Amino acid sequence: MKKIYIEPNEEIVSVIDRLIQTDDEQIELVVPSGAQIWQSSINLKLLKREADNLNKSVTFIVLDDLSAEMAERIGFAVKKERELPVELIQQEEDTQEGDMQEEIIKEELAQSKENMIDLLVDELESEKKYKKSFISFKTEPEIKKESSYKRMADIVIPTDQKISQDKPTFFNRQFIKSPLIEKEPKLKSVLKVRIKWSKFFTIFVVISLIMACLVGYLVLPTAEVNITPKTEIITFDLLVVGSSDISEIDAILNKIPIQYVEVTKTKSREFATTGEEEINTRASGEITIYNEYSSDDQTLLDRTRFESSSGKTFRILQSITVPGAKIEEGKIIPSSLKVEVVADQPGDEYNIGPDDFIIPGFRGSPKFAGFYGKSSDSMSNGYVGMAKVILAEDLEKAENTLVDELKEEVRKSLEEQIPTDLKVVENGLKEEIVDVSSDVKRGERADKFTLEVTTTMKALLFKEENLKNLVNLNLISMISSDKVPVNDTQKISLQTPVIDWLKEEVSFSLNIEEKIACEIDIQSIKENLVGQNEVEVRSYLADQSGIERARVSFWPFWVKKIPNQEKKIKVNIEL
Repeated sequence: MKKIYIEPNEEIVSVIDRLIQTDDEQIELVVPSGAQIWQSSINLKLLKREADNLNKSVTFIVLDDLSAEMAERIGFAVKKERELPVELIQQEEDTQEGDMQEEIIKEELAQSKENMIDLLVDELESEKKYKKSFISFKTEPEIKKESSYKRMADIVIPTDQKISQDKPTFFNRQFIKSPLIEKEPKLKSVLKVRIKWSKFFTIFVVISLIMACLVGYLVLPTAEVNITPKTEIITFDLLVVGSSDISEIDAILNKIPIQYVEVTKTKSREFATTGEEEINTRASGEITIYNEYSSDDQTLLDRTRFESSSGKTFRILQSITVPGAKIEEGKIIPSSLKVEVVADQPGDEYNIGPDDFIIPGFRGSPKFAGFYGKSSDSMSNGYVGMAKVILAEDLEKAENTLVDELKEEVRKSLEEQIPTDLKVVENGLKEEIVDVSSDVKRGERADKFTLEVTTTMKALLFKEENLKNLVNLNLISMISSDKVPVNDTQKISLQTPVIDWLKEEVSFSLNIEEKIACEIDIQSIKENLVGQNEVEVRSYLADQSGIERARVSFWPFWVKKIPNQEKKIKVNIEL
């Protein structure tokens, strides 16, 4: 059993939330006298309804009579830390005294029954002894004499008035007094024992009937009252705002907390090229240009030629300035600049490896030896003829394939991060393609290429329980204190939420329909019905404004009034 301590300033919404989060079905609430929960019976009604919906038994532990009475009227079990009030002690003593009287009566009847059985057993044993003695000591003359008596008895007593000796009856008395029986004292004794046993059997039957009637009068009578309270349906609209800036329900502003979740994933894959074209491409690559001539900067115009050791000519694509060399301790330390060059002609013969380059334009001048170039990597992409090329369709198809696969992976990853008590807001998922990149460009020659895609998915989550609690708080504030909501009748129609992704807010438009019923004070009805007959009961129930109809039944069938003990009265509320 879980014991929960309630703070004096703790609101009912927090109490209900703690009740929901508790796994135990048996719960004790320790509530101080000045707590907020005692300020209105509405708080207790709301707590009772939620406890019933969760199938949890809630017991209040209180310190004063007023709190105990208030909790009991709502239907809660109550324990008091201090001594019980005098009224409850007296009621308990009266109940115990009534139970003791019933036990005493039952014990006396049981004792009488046992005494009667013992007496009958003794008499039967005596009868057996007499029979045994009577049979054992008969002599032949006595048997003949008995036969003579029998024949004489047939003469004295007519045949239609003969009385069986096996089963003595009222008429045996006359037979026992007859002169023939008087002459046989043993036979007379046996007949008397049988008659005496018959008397005790009759007494036992009478006592059993009396006991059964007494038990039926004291124990069996019960009454059951089935009441259908008056009900009505209430409807209203409610606008609720979900915000990520709050963590608890705001009943004043009708706000509930929402959570924002974001998942980002990146995926890449290699795809085959499907396009084929007649191409004429020039080889290209990078060379490093060195200035070993002077400390002055040297400008080289665009399309300046660089010639490899094999005589292949490459050109720079734009004007560049090569920084001047450095002079340290009388020695020239060349400066350098890395630039991109393109073959002078298309074809794969220009796809040369690392090589040294001269500047033909400086041939015949002192600069020819001071300016030169070197490549550390091969030249590539020089080609003439039919070849595989990257088409726009290849890139688009590859991107769509990766995005579809990535969306499914991101969605699964997002679902794993969503707590079980949270739900995604309708239209509350947002997908974005953050980046798409490839190692080649459209139109380039390649048999295959690699594409990489980055996708982000965002989700807005809310707790349905918060939405229902806010609806219940608004409902309770709209109905009078003598009415209560009917369980399992609430219908919430939710329109498509309006989402502000920038503010991370959601607007919920709700239409609520719920049945409410007049509250029935079961304890008061029991107190007022005690001892009333059927006519008085119907008259009393007809005068109750909150009752639509009522049905009263008594048990056993001969009972015509309500029992005098409240515990034998059962009141059922039918909705």
